[in-house]
Amino acid sequence: MKKKIVIDPVTRIEGHLKVEVEIENNQVVSARCSGMLYRGIEKILIGKNPEDAVQITQRICGVCPIAHASASTIACEDAFGITEKIPQNALLVRNLIHMSNHIHNSILHFYHLGILDFVDVKKVKKGVSSEIDLVCKFFERDDYSPFGLENVDFRLPEEINLRCLHNYIKALEIRRYAHQLLSIFGGKMPHQCGIVPGGVTQTVDIGKIENAIGKIKDIKEFIELYYYRDLKDISNYYNDYFEIGLSYGNYLAYGAFPIKENGIIKKFQPSGVIYENEKIEELNSEEITEHIVNSWYEGETANPKIDFPEVNFEKEGYSWIKSPRYKGKPFEVGPSARLIIAYKKNVSPWKEEIDKILNELKIDISKLNSVMGRHISRFIEAKVLINECLNHLMKIKPEKEFFVEYEVPNESIGVGLSEGARGAVGHWIGIKNKKLSHYQVISPTTWNAGPKDKNGNYGPLEKALIGTKIKNQENPVEVLRIIRSFDPCLACAVQVLDSKKLKKKEFLIWQ
Repeated sequence: MKKKIVIDPVTRIEGHLKVEVEIENNQVVSARCSGMLYRGIEKILIGKNPEDAVQITQRICGVCPIAHASASTIACEDAFGITEKIPQNALLVRNLIHMSNHIHNSILHFYHLGILDFVDVKKVKKGVSSEIDLVCKFFERDDYSPFGLENVDFRLPEEINLRCLHNYIKALEIRRYAHQLLSIFGGKMPHQCGIVPGGVTQTVDIGKIENAIGKIKDIKEFIELYYYRDLKDISNYYNDYFEIGLSYGNYLAYGAFPIKENGIIKKFQPSGVIYENEKIEELNSEEITEHIVNSWYEGETANPKIDFPEVNFEKEGYSWIKSPRYKGKPFEVGPSARLIIAYKKNVSPWKEEIDKILNELKIDISKLNSVMGRHISRFIEAKVLINECLNHLMKIKPEKEFFVEYEVPNESIGVGLSEGARGAVGHWIGIKNKKLSHYQVISPTTWNAGPKDKNGNYGPLEKALIGTKIKNQENPVEVLRIIRSFDPCLACAVQVLDSKKLKKKEFLIWQ
């Protein structure tokens, strides 16, 4: 007999995600992921100045706005015909802003979103410190699992629970340092004002470089000494989670952090596509479409370059999220996808850092396609990027240019491909009469948490849930651990717009 479990909303993620799973013989046999708010910021952009898109699209999300600033800027520069003219200083400063946000997101996800799936706060004794007592009291306000904390599969010994909770508190301070590092070059966070079409808004002097070095040293110490130790212990006690949460083995990355080498723009983190863990090829953005047969929009498929699907309230479907496809197939995006692609392409320093961790944990590259593998991947990225921040700083030449002049064309199109902490971010724009006539965004969680496509293929997150063994159907913690390993960001996936026109549909969804 099948049993349906509905988790609505999933906690400790960004936004409103509803997940339904059917369980038979203690195993997940079907899954549905539903984005429960409407996607609407694209509509706001129509008729606006193209340069304004960089600021407006950052408002899609306060957690990962820098990826949207990056993709929007790249799309504008593509449309303006100035991609190759951007000064090296500007690329370096943009990357520092972007890398800071990536690093912040890795620490945020592990300590403040994901770690409570593995750490038993109730085992931590009171009176250890006033800070620990306050945190424990905070969690006692209500259970941090939708099903409560009884009979949860917690395995860590008391001393590791306590240490992780200490570092949970310390991570709040380190996240602040990451935001401060970003703000040195981007002005503020969230919603920086440093990255703009043509370059960046400010020059960099020795004072800013020295300030940044101090922040980098503190963040680097935390990542290498605290973050890794906690992650390694958790992966040892929960090593079966290297076999849980497996997706298709299809990976896609747009690449990120462009720099100039001998006048040629090259991405520090490479792009690429991998099929079923084996075949690798270069990315062709023309092959990207969105399936919308199970989404509340008109039609079955859409091309982000030219199509702008309209809402259909009455259509059968189960999500406001669309289903991006590459050559008609579902692909996982995110930290594991990026690292597996970099590894298969033998790109330094990624290959060397990945090998270090794989050898120490005694696992192979395929294990990054799992719950624990996604956590490991975020750590590797944070470690590599914080070191690369120092390298970038040393390459800045304060006496050189940081911006290039341009004119907005009367009519043009542009594509901006970048990476957010959660995966591939793409912006497709059209310009007519110097105003935006078209805007489409495909965010990482749109790739990962989209519904079934027109061919009946599950989205990657749905696929990762199917086949999972559930030990306790009254508290299916395995389902939550899988979902959170993808670090869903529903604000990005649906681009929330609170519209009075949508109240009817929202009522139907939530009742």
